[in-house]
Amino acid sequence: MKTSYRLSMIAAILTALAATAGLFIPGLYQDSEYLITVWQGNDWVTLIVVVPALLITLYLSEQGSIKAWLIWMGLLLYLFYNYAFYLFATAFNAVFLAYVSLFAVSACALIYGLSAFPVQRISFGSKHLFWIAGYLLLIAFILVMVEVPPIIRFLLTGELPELIERTDHPTSVVYALDLSIVVPLSVLAAVWLWREKKRGYILAALMLVKGAIYGMVLTINTIILTVTGKGGDPLLPFYAFVVLGGVGGLFLLLKNVEYCPE
Repeated sequence: MKTSYRLSMIAAILTALAATAGLFIPGLYQDSEYLITVWQGNDWVTLIVVVPALLITLYLSEQGSIKAWLIWMGLLLYLFYNYAFYLFATAFNAVFLAYVSLFAVSACALIYGLSAFPVQRISFGSKHLFWIAGYLLLIAFILVMVEVPPIIRFLLTGELPELIERTDHPTSVVYALDLSIVVPLSVLAAVWLWREKKRGYILAALMLVKGAIYGMVLTINTIILTVTGKGGDPLLPFYAFVVLGGVGGLFLLLKNVEYCPE
């Protein structure tokens, strides 16, 4: 577990530096005006919400809080997912090596943390599992229904998805990460949770934390883009639902968690 602590501290420092650079170094982002707004909205949430939350959960986990540990792991998953966008979707810039480091360090910290988790000493209750599993399945279903049809339309007509045209990227990193990571892991977490498997509780907690924070990023960015006239998003209610569902689901899930010391 000590390795995961050290790596997480490195991740917190790198995250603070990368987000601060994105916000306060003029001209760092060489992307379109639309994407610069998106990156900086993301930077604000990451700097103000994620970094403090990571430091707090690290401290509480060190004091023996298993609930803080679950949130901590979820924050690491968020960093891994979030900085995949920066690594693969931003125009090459001066903070590129920080993106590489964050992507790798958060993944390693998550792997070390999960491998050291004392799952045998944790008791999980069974209340509200139906609703939490249903929420995760619903999120996966909505993502598939939103993202797969434009891909199929492209296959049939050659028409590029609007998201690709809007971001002016050669491909969609959003589709790539959602359909390869978020959808499968959400379904897997729901199935394991439904069967009351301990790994289901853990994976569900990670997905709920990651979902709530990234939903916050999407909500704030959509509002900023709409207010500044740079483009809206009809999925704003869905993003808000992801935030509320993630927070509510995590609250219900953590009520089921008890630590059983030896």
